[in-house]
Amino acid sequence: MRRAGVTIRDRQWLVDIADTLWKLTQGLSDIPEISPGTGILFDVGWVHHITVTTKRMMFPLDIAFISESLVIVDLRRDLTPGQVVTSDTPARYFLEVNAGELSGVDLGNQVSITLLAQEETPNLVSNWVSMAILATNLAVAGAFVVSMTRGSI
Repeated sequence: MRRAGVTIRDRQWLVDIADTLWKLTQGLSDIPEISPGTGILFDVGWVHHITVTTKRMMFPLDIAFISESLVIVDLRRDLTPGQVVTSDTPARYFLEVNAGELSGVDLGNQVSITLLAQEETPNLVSNWVSMAILATNLAVAGAFVVSMTRGSI
């Protein structure tokens, strides 16, 4: 999962970025807790009134709805599991963090997002293809050596 640093005023969070259908629908569901100073930033792809459900949440959270220009346009604080909320103002992003962590954050605050380098993960398909090409090349080279050896005897 891609990660980022999110800064609002003097507050900072290390967040996962939800930008695929699976990540957008799963979010923080069924997770017993998250560490302080962490969260998840959702990029829904376009500006609209965003509806969020906390039905499968296991802890209370704060949500900041963020415009495409990275300004907070709506806030929901101390949402408990089982609620459904819709942003009052259209937004493109929303940030979910532990309840209470958005204290001191207000509407109109600018949000800064710094993408972090992704950890290298092996690409099994390309590794498999590389190994198959290497094996084929070795087999061809081996056959060539064998045929050359037989021809010189």
